[in-house]
Amino acid sequence: MKSANIYDYGVIIGYFLFMLAIGFYFMRASKGGKDYFAGGNMLPWWVAGMSLYMTNFSAWTFTGAAGFAYSVGWFMLFNFGLGGLAYWIGSALTAKYWRRSRTISPVEYTQTRFNVPTQQMLGWVIALNYTLSAGVQLASTCKLFAPFLGLDITLVVLIIGLVILAYCFMGGLWAVAVTDTLQGVILLSVAFVIVPASLYAVGGFGVLVEKLPPLTFEHVYNGVYYDEHWLISILMISSIGFAAGGAQRFFSVKNESDARKVGWFAGALAWLGPLVFGIPPLVARVMWPDLLQEPFFQPYKDNNPQDLVYVGLCLKILPNGLVGVFLAAMLAATMSTLSSVYNMVSSIFSRDMYQSLIRPNTTDEELLKVGRIMTLVIGIVVTGLGVIFVNSQFGIFNLMQAFFTLFNVPVVIPVAFGLIFRRVPKWGAAGAIVWGLIVGATTRYVLGWNIGPQVYLAFALTFAIFISSYWVGQLYKRNKLLLLLISFVIAAGLGWLFTHTAATELSKTMNMFGVASGIALGASLFGFAKLFASETDEQRKIMNDFFARLDTPVDVAKEVFGRGKQQISTFPIVGGTTIMMGLFMSLIFLTDLPAEEQLVLGGIIVLLIVVGVLMWYFGKRSEIRNVEQYM
Repeated sequence: MKSANIYDYGVIIGYFLFMLAIGFYFMRASKGGKDYFAGGNMLPWWVAGMSLYMTNFSAWTFTGAAGFAYSVGWFMLFNFGLGGLAYWIGSALTAKYWRRSRTISPVEYTQTRFNVPTQQMLGWVIALNYTLSAGVQLASTCKLFAPFLGLDITLVVLIIGLVILAYCFMGGLWAVAVTDTLQGVILLSVAFVIVPASLYAVGGFGVLVEKLPPLTFEHVYNGVYYDEHWLISILMISSIGFAAGGAQRFFSVKNESDARKVGWFAGALAWLGPLVFGIPPLVARVMWPDLLQEPFFQPYKDNNPQDLVYVGLCLKILPNGLVGVFLAAMLAATMSTLSSVYNMVSSIFSRDMYQSLIRPNTTDEELLKVGRIMTLVIGIVVTGLGVIFVNSQFGIFNLMQAFFTLFNVPVVIPVAFGLIFRRVPKWGAAGAIVWGLIVGATTRYVLGWNIGPQVYLAFALTFAIFISSYWVGQLYKRNKLLLLLISFVIAAGLGWLFTHTAATELSKTMNMFGVASGIALGASLFGFAKLFASETDEQRKIMNDFFARLDTPVDVAKEVFGRGKQQISTFPIVGGTTIMMGLFMSLIFLTDLPAEEQLVLGGIIVLLIVVGVLMWYFGKRSEIRNVEQYM
């Protein structure tokens, strides 16, 4: 297994300087909060689509997910394959409505659709979820880079965390989206080399199938149970999650048609997952059945060494120079993921908390300043979390699943379906969030349920109270005694369920927690019913006005290109940077490279230059026609 050399370090430094330069370039595009958080609604759909795909893609795919794939075999390919379907379902549900909402924050619309308390609750839960997940993403990246750089892993977390923070502070959504696109081109180019090279190293796909254990749907990974119900739960969460979590990319483009294209393009890219990101860890399992026999993995024997199989494989099969490109792309992928999180969470704190509660008359320019301050704070917090998570024995994959499955269900259901179901009253989302969090925490951390059943019940009860909130409110007005009886039955039923379905025998304290959760849910139904019934005619009129806006198509000429705004050209900078990266990589031919490595590197360099030239030429023509259409 080769080690990194000065050319790899040179590629990483050069690549990172390119990213910083793009962030600095697009600082001029951020004149106010709308530009910083929503790109002025002028992102090309293909840039927003690539950015949406890359936002949900980071070094975690090559560490935590790769380690899981190494351990469970063919089972993980199903998980990789669900992404494309989830993108398509999510975009079909909400892409059009997000663009017509005309917002700059994914929870901004909830103040009008629901109310201020719901907006604040959603804002805090979403911010907490994404901040914790960002800490895991940072830990994943540093776990990838530490063995490559030969530095202490905690020190690497601090260095990379501060570097990413500097980039995020400079850039807005434009910088995030454009760097995402560049990263996607380079990353997929390198990944497509890794797949055939790894299969060749192991003797071909037939040998891989022959030597791997057959497909099974039950696995225990670091003490956590996974089966087909986990796969279904991930599809459920991801579909609704992309319906809500894709908001920033959906409302950053010009019109509803482009918003739908964003989701379809991201979904098409996601279908590459099983091939590009699933096969190499399986090759590593055949190549290294016992990781602790390999010197590369021995220093990490107590810290989930399987998380490093992808980087180990790359160091073995890729030529120097291309190793640096791969690792630089991994760093940039996480940099984009975190910058997207920082940008979105700072939009929540700036628009939905600061402007909504503290200073309603904040100007667009002031909102930009507040957003950058919030980005700085969030970046420091995430870096601290990365230090904690990278030293955790729970495992990066399990950490990601814990946050993903606990927080996403109660958040994404009201955020996504609030755009669709119009009779849900203003307090309906608050009831759904409370129920989802209580059910998820109780079933997972009190009863020890597996992830699949936990998500099923949390999804069912969160959706049930959300969709039935209108009729529950009407029942409160007409027959309180019947509602009280229903609440008692629900409390008794859930109390029994929570005390008779534990994975292991419950202690007295845990048993009391289970009973208390059931009673809390049943009692809260009656309490929420009063809130559901309290909606006034004036509040309903405000809500109807909101849905009238969702029914109104975007007037691109007036709303986007009004007041003299002009289209910012993205194809030339992305294409030009891709060409420059290819030319920069070609400098390695000045060294003494083996013939086979020259062939691999030459293919990648030619591909990057050709793609860059095509993007420059055809993209420029396309954007000129696009501007003429609306001017």
